[in-house]
Amino acid sequence: TSSVSPPSTRRMSMNNPPTDRVSSSRVMMLGAAIVAVAAVGFYYIPGMIDSKATGSHIVNSVYCAVMTLTTVGFGDICPSDTLSIYGKAFIIITSFTGLGMFCGPVMDLAAQWSKTVPGGIVALTTVTIAIGVVLFTYIEDMDQVDAAYMSFITGTTIGYGDITPSSDEGKLAVALYAILVINVMGGLLQPAGDFLERLCHKTVPSKKKK
Repeated sequence: TSSVSPPSTRRMSMNNPPTDRVSSSRVMMLGAAIVAVAAVGFYYIPGMIDSKATGSHIVNSVYCAVMTLTTVGFGDICPSDTLSIYGKAFIIITSFTGLGMFCGPVMDLAAQWSKTVPGGIVALTTVTIAIGVVLFTYIEDMDQVDAAYMSFITGTTIGYGDITPSSDEGKLAVALYAILVINVMGGLLQPAGDFLERLCHKTVPSKKKK
């Protein structure tokens, strides 16, 4: 029997070639696995978390894992001053993994779905920052200005560390919010990056042949 496709099928395949899209489910599963591995490292490796840190050690481990992977790095409870060479090596590896994840698949996914959001990426960013303000105002008892500042510092991964969560609930909220807001900021930075790239381009006139 012949395995050659009918002409109509071949024409449809040529007109509609397969598209290579980032799978949101794969990104979430891979991201969850990376966070879990990083959290285990922060939980078990001595010196990864300051001994004076208050609250649940499990929550602190998840919080520090996300802050490291997203490169927010508040530096409030991790690492400690007694960090061993194994801990330093683990943080270096974790940082590279986080950069690869959030500057790769997460950025691609953000650019992919931000185009389909009603109101555009600017409206989505506004809503996301508003969510951060509500979260930090309610959970960490911040005023609205500090909560908005905290949301932007987290989303842009600047992470000064001048304002940080103190409760277990606040640390978990910041960890989850960081993953959300960095994704959104990635979609916002895409058009900004394209605009700045166009400004940096220089048209070089072609040389005329003699």
